Amino acid sequence: MFCRKCGANAGDAAYCPNCGEPITAGIRRPAYAGKTVNKVAYGIIAILLGGLGIHRFYAGKWISGIVYLIFSLTGIPSILGLIEGILALVKESDDYGNIPVYENSFFV
Repeated sequence: MFCRKCGANAGDAAYCPNCGEPITAGIRRPAYAGKTVNKVAYGIIAILLGGLGIHRFYAGKWISGIVYLIFSLTGIPSILGLIEGILALVKESDDYGNIPVYENSFFV
């Protein structure tokens, strides 16, 4: 089991060893309060349309999406989109096939 509050692995304990939060039965993955995106959809969009930054708009990262659009003629966003798509597809997803989108991280 994982803690809903901090995401630490609590094993079979009733309380989180990290923060002391009671562990709710049935939670198998850390709960993430932020935005999540479908892993397969994000990966495919990033690989196919990464040069235009469409995957960044899908993830809700509008500013970096606009930057990708501006620099789309240079080819650099295409390379970054390919890398991001591969990273997203190999990233572990939750039970519903979603991966979290972190605000402080450039890559998903």
